[in-house]
Amino acid sequence: MSSSDRILYVVQGIPGGNAPTKHAFAIADLLSMCNYEPHFMVAGIADPKLPALVEEFDYPIEFPKSLTLGGRQLAAKYAERLISCASIPAFKEAMARINPAVVIYYGIQNRLAKAIERECHSAGVPVLVDETDWFETHFEGDLAKWIVAKSRERRVTDADKAVDGVLAISPFFKEHFEELKKAQGAPRVMFLPPLNRSGDALDEVPSPEFAKRKSTRFFYAGSPTGKDYIDCFVEAMASCAGSFETEPELDVVGVSQREGEILLHGRGAGAAVRFHGRLPHAAVIEMLRRADFGILFRQPALYARAGFSTKFAECMSNGVPMLCNAVGGADLVLSPGVDGIVIPDLKLASLAEGVRSACCMSDDELIDMKRATLAKSKELFQTENYVAQMTGFLGSLRGVCSR
Repeated sequence: MSSSDRILYVVQGIPGGNAPTKHAFAIADLLSMCNYEPHFMVAGIADPKLPALVEEFDYPIEFPKSLTLGGRQLAAKYAERLISCASIPAFKEAMARINPAVVIYYGIQNRLAKAIERECHSAGVPVLVDETDWFETHFEGDLAKWIVAKSRERRVTDADKAVDGVLAISPFFKEHFEELKKAQGAPRVMFLPPLNRSGDALDEVPSPEFAKRKSTRFFYAGSPTGKDYIDCFVEAMASCAGSFETEPELDVVGVSQREGEILLHGRGAGAAVRFHGRLPHAAVIEMLRRADFGILFRQPALYARAGFSTKFAECMSNGVPMLCNAVGGADLVLSPGVDGIVIPDLKLASLAEGVRSACCMSDDELIDMKRATLAKSKELFQTENYVAQMTGFLGSLRGVCSR
């Protein structure tokens, strides 16, 4: 491919087996299908001892040497966190070398984003933000983390207002930036929920087992501390114990038994909960596919409305309906009672009603919901569905910026 087909994708965060990496590579898959050649540049600080610096990845990834800072380079690290003094020249070098047709940034800090916009707009290159989260940052004792998080938060209301295009992961972000476009004429917006990569989704829901199910299996994977209210759900499970023919059970991945005990702090005694700790991705998918419902319970705060949980999409893509509360975020893609269950809030009575609704479904009703869930996921999360739209979206931005 020529340089006119290249896209420079600037990310902050070291690639690995995590949700941000999966998200970025899934979008790179889509860009490849649109006949573009994605190149990644990692901004922010990287430990020179990290194995990722020498690993092979699905796409070309650059780790600028100026950003590989050891433990004793404290002043250089804080300078980077505060003013992106190493990331900005590293981007300029990558820009000159790769000569991209489009630049996308994801998860970076505000000062770097503004520098990218200046550099690209002076060269007539469109800039897009891959917009995935919006956290309201609070200081919790770690100054370094707070500086970076606060800068990212600031970016959404500062640098991101000046981009040419937005890839909006949620209905909330789509509406937010469409309102901004009405007010100032830009940016253009494309709704792009979490996309599946090869092997992460089912083609069809397996036929139900001949024997009637004896339990209703709920599933959660992630790090619930501070955002996902697993303890409230377990308490609701305990309050319903012995009330149904199919008793509720919960499998939690990513939380050890000891961490789970601390998380529950004595709540939900008697509920059937299994904590599995961290598992390989393949094992997580295997366990997920045995579940009847995925769960996600969050306060209706900004982070919950703006983001779109990868596990939410992953559950649906494997024919597992979601049981969640209404926050005005990912829950908006569901048709309650058809491809998921949505409860109004996190009160014990509402959570218990969600448990009851799930556990009282017949096997036939559950399999119908699973099939509807998988059908909805194929509309929303299959990469192929967005090729024509993405091709047109990028083409329109390149046309405007080249004038």
